[in-house]
Amino acid sequence: MNVQRWIGDLESGWRDRDPAAIAALFTEDAAYHQGPFGSPHVGTEAIAAHWTATLSRQKDPVIWFGAPAVCADRATVEWWCVLHDPATGAPRTAAGCLVLRFADDGRCAEFREYWQSAPESALEPAAGWIR
Repeated sequence: MNVQRWIGDLESGWRDRDPAAIAALFTEDAAYHQGPFGSPHVGTEAIAAHWTATLSRQKDPVIWFGAPAVCADRATVEWWCVLHDPATGAPRTAAGCLVLRFADDGRCAEFREYWQSAPESALEPAAGWIR
């Protein structure tokens, strides 16, 4: 399991607007939780559909990741992004944390995402973030 490569592949899929590439990072039965409430997206088809919808609401993402903390098959990593609304061009900043559990083959089996956003802003993260 190479968490840094997995994060790099997630970032590439996000930047390249490629929901299929993002979904390929997950096991066939992966659970993708966006926030603490609601049902997860389960399976690569549902994850690809989620990312298709997500990418339709954003353009020109600039993405940063912190250094991941890894323990056995689990990892956490902070992220930050500045992107724009495709209709209005208005900027939006979002930041959050991913909690990941990996399968033996290096794909993600469980994904939990917690985030906050600052609409109408283009704020860069503090020093030390990876871009």
